[in-house]
Amino acid sequence: MTRRVAPEWFPRTTAEFGTAATATLLVIATVLGSRVSLAWFVVPALLLVALVAAASLVWPRQMLMVVVLSPIFDRYLVPGLLTPDAEKIAHLMSEVLLAAVGLVLVAQSARRGTLRAGLAHPLLPLLGVFVLASFTSALINGVPATQAIAGIVFTIDAVALFVLARIVRFRVGDGLTAIGAFVGLLIVAGVVAIAQALLSPHILGLTALIGRFGEPFRLASFFGDPNVFAAFLSAAIPILLFGASGLRTPRGRRLALAAAALLLLSLWLSYSRGGWLGAVGGFVIAALLLDRRALRIGLAVGVFAFVVALIMPRNLLDPSLNVQRPDLLQSTVGRASTIGSGKDLRTLLIANAVPIVVDHPLLGVGPGRYGGAAASIFGTPIYRQYGTDLLLKDPNQRTVDNFWLHLLVESGIIGILAFVAMVGSAVLPIVRRAREAGWGRRVALAGIVGAVLCLVVNSLSTMLLEANSVAYLFWFLLGLGSVLAGQPGSEAQTS
Repeated sequence: MTRRVAPEWFPRTTAEFGTAATATLLVIATVLGSRVSLAWFVVPALLLVALVAAASLVWPRQMLMVVVLSPIFDRYLVPGLLTPDAEKIAHLMSEVLLAAVGLVLVAQSARRGTLRAGLAHPLLPLLGVFVLASFTSALINGVPATQAIAGIVFTIDAVALFVLARIVRFRVGDGLTAIGAFVGLLIVAGVVAIAQALLSPHILGLTALIGRFGEPFRLASFFGDPNVFAAFLSAAIPILLFGASGLRTPRGRRLALAAAALLLLSLWLSYSRGGWLGAVGGFVIAALLLDRRALRIGLAVGVFAFVVALIMPRNLLDPSLNVQRPDLLQSTVGRASTIGSGKDLRTLLIANAVPIVVDHPLLGVGPGRYGGAAASIFGTPIYRQYGTDLLLKDPNQRTVDNFWLHLLVESGIIGILAFVAMVGSAVLPIVRRAREAGWGRRVALAGIVGAVLCLVVNSLSTMLLEANSVAYLFWFLLGLGSVLAGQPGSEAQTS
C-alpha cells in the first residue's frame, strides 16, 4: 500500500507555519490599523507585501497563487472591513504584490539561467506587435502620453502572470493543486450564495442587487457584484465538469460532479446573463474540442441545477421577502425583449461604435480613448464627437461593458487581431496536448481551455480582461497551461 504524502503546497515545516501565521497577523493588523490611521494601515500592508515577496524565494508556486487570488481579497473580501480611505489604497495591493513578487521571481530566474526559456513563447512577440500598434495609434490620434500609457497598461499588465507562471515551471500535480485552490475558493463562495438564497440575501451582512427584469435579488456571495461572481463561476465550472468526466477514481469524479452542481446553482442565482452566456458558450466549445462526455455531463447537471433554482425554498429567515418570487425564465425573457426592442444599452453602444470603427478601422482611436477605465478617468473627445456620452449618462456606468468592443475601437483591426493572436498562440498548443495527454494532465489542460474560453465569451458583455480581478486568473491559467502542455513526463498521481 502506497503511503499518501502531504502535497508540496500544504504547510509542513516550522518555517511554513510561521510564515502563514505571520501573514495572518499582518492582515489582521492592516484591518485594525485602518481604524487608527492610514499609517497604521499602510505599514503592516507593506510588511505583508515584503513577506510574500521574500517567501516567493522559497515557495514560488504558492506565493504566485497568492498573487493570482489577491484581487479577490483586496477588492471584495477585505474592503468592507476597512475605512473608506484605507479601502481605496487596498485596491492597489494586488498590483503591488504582483510587482514585488514578479521582480523577485524574475531576478531568481535570471540568476539560475532559466529566464530565457520562460520567455520563449510566441505570445510575447505578438504582445510586442500589440503594444507597437497601440503606441502608433496614440501618436497618430494625438492621445496624451499619460492617457495612452494608462490605456495600454490597463489592458496588458496582467500578462505578466503568463510569464511568471512559465518562469516558476509548475509540474502537473502542482498545476492541479493551483487550480484546486481557485476552485475551492469558489466552492466556499457558492455555498455562501446558496445560503443567501435559502436563508436571507443579507446573511452575514452581505448585500444583494435588485434586478431590472423581475429579479428581486441577484446574489453575489462575498463578491458584491453578481457579474464578477458569475465570471469566476464560469471559469471554475468547466474545470469541475472535465474533472467529473476525466478524473481517475469514481470518488474524485463524484466530488467534482457535486461541486459542479453547486457552482451551477450559484451561477443561476446570480442572474448574470453574461455569466450564463460565458459558462455555456465557452464550455460547449471546449467540450466539443476535447471531451463530448463532459458535454453530456454538463448539460445534465446544468438542467438539474436550473430546476433546483426554480423550486428551492427562499428566504427562510425572512419570509416577507418571498412576496415576489424570482423567476429565471421571466427575467431572461424580459432581458431578451429589451435587446430585441433596441433598448438594451450594450446593443446601443455597439451601434454607436460602428461609425467610430468605420472612421478609424486599422489602428482605432487610440489607447485609453474609448470604453475602458482610462477613458472614464481621463475623459475623451470621442464620446462627445460620436454621441457616446449621451448613452453613458449613468455615473455608475463607467465602461461599455464589452471588452472586445473596447479593444476594437481603441486599437483597430490590427490591434484586436494581435491580441486575439496572443490568446490563440497560448490556447492552441494546450488544446493539442490535452487531446493526447493522460488523465491528470488532460483534466488540468481541458479545464484551463474551458475556463479561458468561458472568460473570452463572457467578456462580450463585461470588461473582464481589463479588470485585474479576473484578468489575473485569465493570464495565469494561460501561462500554467503553456507550461503543462510543453512538459514531457509522467502524469499526476492524485485524483
